Amino acid sequence: MSSEAPALALLRAVEEFSRTLRETSGVVARDVGRSRGAVSIVRILERHGSLQVSDIAHALRVDISVASRQVSQLVDDGLVERAVDDADRRARSIRLSPAGRDLALEIAAAYARRATEVFADWSADDLLHATATLQRISATVAPLAPAATDVLTPA
Repeated sequence: MSSEAPALALLRAVEEFSRTLRETSGVVARDVGRSRGAVSIVRILERHGSLQVSDIAHALRVDISVASRQVSQLVDDGLVERAVDDADRRARSIRLSPAGRDLALEIAAAYARRATEVFADWSADDLLHATATLQRISATVAPLAPAATDVLTPA
């Protein structure tokens, strides 16, 4: 048994899980022929509707310049549209285009297929318990992140 403190062992396991999750998200991105960043933005917009680029950057925990470049590529690809924000006429909001909504459905189906395969031998109770534990870990660790209070909450 490791002499590592339980809390540190948990953080190490979460780091490993994070790397694994990033790698598997790359597989889904390849399945739909898009980058991980594009898939992430499409999923965020599908969940939250229209957002400003700054909101997308906060949700992704990246600099606004990174999110802006990724959004510009998605605009060029016809997957998202820029529109004047109803709440602030000076700002632009980003929303999925019809092609982006189609991609969101394709992404959701790809994740559903992967989840069905990966968790085939898990019971519904196991999945619910794991979900609750991961949400608790995330809520516990989130205050350590610099912009934790600015990150969108799940819809």
